[in-house]
This record gives sequence, C-alpha cells and structure tokens, in this order.
Amino acid sequence: MLFPAEILDAEICKLRGLLQMLHEDQPDVMHDIFEFHVTSLITHTAPEHHRRIRDAAHAMLTDIQRRPVRPDPPRSDIQLMPQVLAAA
Repeated sequence: MLFPAEILDAEICKLRGLLQMLHEDQPDVMHDIFEFHVTSLITHTAPEHHRRIRDAAHAMLTDIQRRPVRPDPPRSDIQLMPQVLAAA
C-alpha cells in the first residue's frame, strides 16, 4: 500500500515529533529509530518521493541534534510520614 502525498506529509511531521522526544529522553536510540522510520516511509511510497523523504528526514535530524537538551525539571521531594522515619 502506498501513502498518498497528504498522508506522507503527516507521517513526516510525526517523525519530527518523535525525533524531538527521543532527543530529549533517549538520544542513544534516536538514530536507529530514525533509520527504521525513514525506511518504513520509503517502502510505503512511490519511488519519485524517496529523495524528498530522505532530504526532509535528514534535515530534521540535523536540526534537532543541533538543539540543546532541556535540563530535567526539578522533581518534587515526596516523603511519606517523614516524622515517623526520622524517629527510627
């Protein structure tokens, strides 16, 4: 099954969102997942779209990798019954 152009554009946008999340949370697997999704998109499109998919995907990857990773937000320090634990 081949994707029509509008679905292909939507899938490329989804890839951008996925890469942004991976860049923040799991940069060590980002490249492997990127390659998997680009290959999947290419196998579901007509050959005349392959170059555009690769170019757009690599431009996205380069852009996202240049962005700084946001630091983790401060986490709440949740202590259950701290007065009981302190006495022990």
